[in-house]
Amino acid sequence: IKYQNTRGPMQPSFLKIETYQADDLTQAGNAISRLRNNDIGAVILKGVYSKDSLAKLPALLADNTPDFITTTFPAAFCAYFYGVNLNLADRDLGPYFAAEPAFRRQLAVLDFGGAPAQDRICSLLSRLDENRPYGAAPGPNPGEQHFFTTLRAHLTGGYIPAHFDNEAALRPTYKHIAAMCEPDIYSFVLCIDQAEAGGALDVYNLTSKAAAADFRNQDGVGKKKDLGDVERASIRLEPGEMVILHSSRYLHGVSKVEGDRTRWTMCSFMALARDGTQAYCWG
Repeated sequence: IKYQNTRGPMQPSFLKIETYQADDLTQAGNAISRLRNNDIGAVILKGVYSKDSLAKLPALLADNTPDFITTTFPAAFCAYFYGVNLNLADRDLGPYFAAEPAFRRQLAVLDFGGAPAQDRICSLLSRLDENRPYGAAPGPNPGEQHFFTTLRAHLTGGYIPAHFDNEAALRPTYKHIAAMCEPDIYSFVLCIDQAEAGGALDVYNLTSKAAAADFRNQDGVGKKKDLGDVERASIRLEPGEMVILHSSRYLHGVSKVEGDRTRWTMCSFMALARDGTQAYCWG
């Protein structure tokens, strides 16, 4: 894991990051609770999967051997993903929920060289959050559930513009999520394969309380505010490492991918249920 900011390759002053080994979380049982309370800004887990166990996945994903449903970012972002992102789904969520069961089955049998991805990640998140259960957010009708995650491919030049994740009150597709969950969204990114250069998660020293009106809900590729002078932390994960970010609080994006190797990640949004007993994830 490499940090880089305007003060050099060190942990940034504005973003407190705690790093743990995924198989040794004895001192991390309330890490996500502290993240929600703004005591820390991010948690990094090493060894969610071994790098060697993930080595075969980029070729399988590039060929879409599992036959995942594929959706795209706007073309300028040079990216696509498997699964359906709730942020970009149609207002009519019927097709979204209809496509979810097949994706869930395909993800469950994708070989990460260890426990299935959803089981492994939910177990780790629970251990970081006082043993609260984690799982895919249920849908509005019996038997429906949201996509637990999406698998994202960023090609050469691919990026994500700076944004906040506190979209629950703005997007029609979030109506059910907003009713079930607290509005304070956080998220995880698991690195499956890293680009040759670029492809870092850039976290800026701007919070939604101060700058939401300038950056929130901007999916297009129009002119953005200049962030050149804003302090930032660039978190560049290695395969098998995962970051959990308070992504509704901090402005963040992904720097442009350089080189021919695709940046593959698994990403989900998360929020605490209104009653506080569990937390929900969605792609």
